[in-house]
Amino acid sequence: MTGNSALQELFDSCGTAELVSHAGRLSATQLHHGANDWSRALRRSGITRGDRVICALPNGAAFAQLLVAALADGVTLAPVPPTEDVAPLLDALDARIAIAVGTEHPHVAAPSRTGGPPGSPMVPRKSSERTDTIAFLLRSSGTSGDARWIALSETGVLAVLESHLPMLALDGARALCVLPWSHSFGLVLGLLPAMLRARRIVTLTGNARDAEAIVAMSREFEVTHLSMVPLLATRLAALPAGVPLLQTLTGGLVGGAPIDARLAELLRTTRLRVGYGQTEASPGIMLGNPGEFREAFLGRPVGCDVRIESDGVLAFHGPNVCGGYWNDRTLHSLDADRWQRTDDLVSMDDGAYTFRGRATSTFKLSNGRVVLAPQLEARLQQQFPRITDVIVTTETGRAIDVLYSTHDSLPLAADDIRRSLGGLGAYLRATTCVSVDAWVRTPKGEIDRRRLPAAH
Repeated sequence: MTGNSALQELFDSCGTAELVSHAGRLSATQLHHGANDWSRALRRSGITRGDRVICALPNGAAFAQLLVAALADGVTLAPVPPTEDVAPLLDALDARIAIAVGTEHPHVAAPSRTGGPPGSPMVPRKSSERTDTIAFLLRSSGTSGDARWIALSETGVLAVLESHLPMLALDGARALCVLPWSHSFGLVLGLLPAMLRARRIVTLTGNARDAEAIVAMSREFEVTHLSMVPLLATRLAALPAGVPLLQTLTGGLVGGAPIDARLAELLRTTRLRVGYGQTEASPGIMLGNPGEFREAFLGRPVGCDVRIESDGVLAFHGPNVCGGYWNDRTLHSLDADRWQRTDDLVSMDDGAYTFRGRATSTFKLSNGRVVLAPQLEARLQQQFPRITDVIVTTETGRAIDVLYSTHDSLPLAADDIRRSLGGLGAYLRATTCVSVDAWVRTPKGEIDRRRLPAAH
């Protein structure tokens, strides 16, 4: 494969990782040949460095082969979930073509049965914008909840791989990939490291949140590494065979959302690591040591510098910073030497960082009083160990509501909560003990603040 990308040298040989699933098995050599086929097909279609290609494919052979071809040739890949309607994205991203299954559109092509390029010629769109140094456009809601397209540069992705690979211990590993490759965590810290170092990459066909299926796949394919969000770790821990699986893994990351105290206690008996980052960080900022877990622990900086801003928000600086944002059919580049705010409130002790909440969770009452919800939530959890989840919010804009769950499902005294709020206790309207099952959670396992149970 002949390419001109900064990432080219990482993927210029067939490597050692085979790709297996219940759908079949592809050797490293077959994957490499398939990537070469994709590279030739893209070039025959006139798609070259700086063009954008949308990838709406599930985890599997076609995704992996197209990915390697795009990285080697400097084509900007925009991965999205396989259920995505790609037709409007072609214009929004000024993309040349989309690769998807089951979509009838003149500028959408489907891979072959083996994951290679289609047998018939692809018909690309015309485009005007160039993204020559951008490896990926990834859509992320971040901490704000507002979806936007983040541009990860080739140098940023390369920097994260170089800083994180030595710590992931993937040499000769058998890695099960359940995180979607359309997300930065699953792509840059999951698939790419496994392709570079692992001996076997196992993909799960079907529901990637099915804990029982994950246990079965792990046994069948002798999985040694598994990365996940805390919600999946909790689901695995609820199964009789799930805890032994977590404890026999030799590596993997747990990240994407805060880890609660109960899960942290279990994870301390494993060789998993906490991983922290965001898409804007390509997406690596911190890692913990194997088995080093505590409530809301984030780890220590890896490959970048960090600082806590005057308002308590974590910012980072380094080669991992994203190249900018895509908006209005244009790449808006940003200074690579900038300090990037994360909108995560943190504390630091002896070089290790702990999550304290989202800056965007802060709100203001109608009388102008600022309510620092994350700090109040942390205080309530510290003062009342029975609390498992707690949200400080407002429905009226004039008063504060506290929604919480407890280990024993029994409510706390409202007056005790009021006293815990200090001077803001005078604004307390309602305290509501919520069933653990009543919370609506994001795919990462965080409580969705936009869909809270009613306070009463």
